[in-house]
Amino acid sequence: MGYTTDFLGHIDINPTLNEAEIAYLQAFGHSHRFDRPGGPYEVPANPYAEAQGDRGPSVPAEAYNRPAPGQPQLWCQWTPCWDGCCLAFDGTEKFYQPVRWLEYLIGHFLEPGAAASGSGVAVFDEFSFDHVLQGIVVGCRRDNKELFAIRVHNNVVTTEILRTADPTYADYPPLAYELAIDADRDWSSQRKQSGRGTTADSGEPGRYP
Repeated sequence: MGYTTDFLGHIDINPTLNEAEIAYLQAFGHSHRFDRPGGPYEVPANPYAEAQGDRGPSVPAEAYNRPAPGQPQLWCQWTPCWDGCCLAFDGTEKFYQPVRWLEYLIGHFLEPGAAASGSGVAVFDEFSFDHVLQGIVVGCRRDNKELFAIRVHNNVVTTEILRTADPTYADYPPLAYELAIDADRDWSSQRKQSGRGTTADSGEPGRYP
């Protein structure tokens, strides 16, 4: 079954990401991070197809369900904003390794001397590898209501438990804000499946692309 965590906040990036960095990190986050023949940095031509569960006929199920070497799990749910000035949670369910993924993105793609800078992979030719990240994101697990903070200071990631987990909450019904988040997520999913997308002029107040 797993569990869902709600996240609030963002991590600032200075200097802001360039267009190549934004495009790559968005594709990285939308793609299934399995053990690809092209290595852990490979992203598919159409990452959105993978986000819908299409692995393609040439990928064996065993490889598709095995994370790429060094990567925490099969999905990275940190995504850059359109302006490239911050990273934030992408809003999808069941993000189990937010700290390890944040450390991975910083250590491989963003900070000075990041691992990808010496990889020789052409996609990184336009990366600047000069970013400093600062910020805080607070998460609350729905199954046990553990409340925690993820802090980043000068590219160093730390965590703090703000409220300890209580397993008895697993038997309680969803809180009002949880129901509202789920309703919005379901609405967005239905629009995507119908091919209508999500647009600011959809006639639904408070909904954005």
